[in-house]
Amino acid sequence: MALRTYASVLLRQSAPDGVDWRTMPVLARALLLARASVLPLTVVGAGQGLLYAWWRGTISDTADGVSGLLVGGAAFIGANLAHAANNLANDWRDYQDGLDRPGYPRADYSPHPIASGAMSGRTLLLVIAVLTGLAALLGGFTMVMRADLTLGLFALAGLLLSWGYTDPPLRLKRRGLGELSVLIVWGPLMGGGTYLAATGTLDGIALLATLPWGMIATAVLFGKHLDKIDADGSRGVRTLVVRIGEQRARAVTLALLSGGYVAVALFGALGIFPWIVAPLAGLGALSARAAFKIVAEPRPAAPPPGYPLWPLWHVGAAFLAGRPAMGALFVGLILGTLLGA
Repeated sequence: MALRTYASVLLRQSAPDGVDWRTMPVLARALLLARASVLPLTVVGAGQGLLYAWWRGTISDTADGVSGLLVGGAAFIGANLAHAANNLANDWRDYQDGLDRPGYPRADYSPHPIASGAMSGRTLLLVIAVLTGLAALLGGFTMVMRADLTLGLFALAGLLLSWGYTDPPLRLKRRGLGELSVLIVWGPLMGGGTYLAATGTLDGIALLATLPWGMIATAVLFGKHLDKIDADGSRGVRTLVVRIGEQRARAVTLALLSGGYVAVALFGALGIFPWIVAPLAGLGALSARAAFKIVAEPRPAAPPPGYPLWPLWHVGAAFLAGRPAMGALFVGLILGTLLGA
C-alpha cells in the first residue's frame, strides 16, 4: 500500500484511486503538496552536470581537500530543495493573486497547499523559508569550498529567475518570459552550476551540453501553459502560449521536444556526449511516439476513464515524451564512463 501511495504521488501527482489524500502518510502528503512529481526535471537538470563531469574525468577536490563529488552533490541537493520551495512559492503567490481557486487548473488537478485547507498562508511561507534557507546553506557551502563567487552568481541568477517567475516586480510568466526563464534555469544554470561545483572550472562545451535538457524542460512548461490557455487568457495572465495561440504553441512544444532529442543524439555523434547516448536517444524517441502524438493534437473535450490529472493534458504528454531523453542522458553518461565510451 505504501509503495502504491508513493508511486501515485510521484508518477501521477495524485492519491491512489479511492484514497483520500488527507489520510496518506505525512511524507506522501508533503510530496503531493510540493508537486514532487516534477522534481525529475531538476534531478536531470542538476544531475547532468555531475554525470558530465564524471564522464569527462574533471571532478576535482577543493584546495582544502574536500571531495569535489561532495561539493557537487551539495549543489545538486540544493537545486532540488530550491525547486520544491519555488513550487510552493508559486502556489502562495498565485493564491494571493486570486488565481489558484476552484475553477482554475492548479486548484483542480491536485491539492493546493492553501486552497485545499492543508495549511494556512503563514504556515506555507514558513515552509518556503525553511526550504529556501536549506538550499541557500548548501549553495553557500559550495561557494566557500570552491572560493568562487561565480557559484554564488549562478545561485543568485537561479533564485531571481525562479522567484521572478510569478512574483513582482518581474512577473515573468505574465510577460510571456516564463518559458525563456525555464530554458535558462533548467539548462545552463543548473547543469553548469553543479558542473562548476564538482570541478572548480566551467567551459563553453559544458554549458552547451546542458541545452538539450533545457529545451525539454521548457517543452513541459509549454504543455502546462497549453492546458491553462483559456483560464490564463480570461484572467489576464499573458503567458507566451496565450500570446502566440494554442496551435502555434503546440508546434513550438513539438519543436522543443524534437530539438532536445536531436541535440542529444547529435552531441553523442560529435563527442560532446558519449557516443552511446546517440542510439539511446533514437530508441527513446521511438518509444515516445505516442506521447508526441498527444502533444500534436488538441486536448479532448473530456478525460479518458481513470485519467488522474484533468484538466491538465498536454503537460503530462510532454513530460512522458521527454522521459526517454532523461534516460538516454543519464544511462548514456553512466555507461559512457564505465565503458570508457
